[in-house]
Amino acid sequence: MKKMDGVSGVILAGGKSTRMGRDKRCLPWNGVNLLDSICAVLDPLFDELIIVTAASDYELRSASVRSITDEIPGKGSIGGLFSGILHSHNPYSFVVACDMPYLHSGVVERICLSPPADLVVVHLLHGIQPLHARYSKKCLPYLEEMIRKDHLKIQDLFCNSALSTIVLDETRLSDLDPHLRSFINVNTPSDWEFARKARRNLSV
Repeated sequence: MKKMDGVSGVILAGGKSTRMGRDKRCLPWNGVNLLDSICAVLDPLFDELIIVTAASDYELRSASVRSITDEIPGKGSIGGLFSGILHSHNPYSFVVACDMPYLHSGVVERICLSPPADLVVVHLLHGIQPLHARYSKKCLPYLEEMIRKDHLKIQDLFCNSALSTIVLDETRLSDLDPHLRSFINVNTPSDWEFARKARRNLSV
């Protein structure tokens, strides 16, 4: 598989997993832990893959993956987003959360290969998906300003008129992922059980 030019992969893996009750990164999935399974999906797509954590507390399994810690600690997902884009070597970054077990390489490619824009985001029936999206370096000053003002809702970045935005309707992805499983994330034990049941159903 040819790696995409000009785009880095960024995985946000710094959450406290409070609602899950245990470290989501280490949940077992496909014979490895969840974070490693996401790295396995993304590594063939990008010439640079970055994991952003709150602290240096995760043992990397691949030499091709670079780990960094939050540039501005304690600011949640938007802090990780800012840090990942800041430290990437490419003009664009595909940013995803570490708790999406059904991450689909074809969906990732379609988002990343969209025409030039500062933001490329998918809109599902239940809303915008900011942690399964492509960002340009131009977003950095606006993200930093939001963080400094403690304005931590990433979705509000998409309202910034200074940034060009492409919104992909979910129907643009239905040929690749008809049930949109790639956007399932696991925050709670019930979410995890739902994801595991969905995998069993796929194998029937």
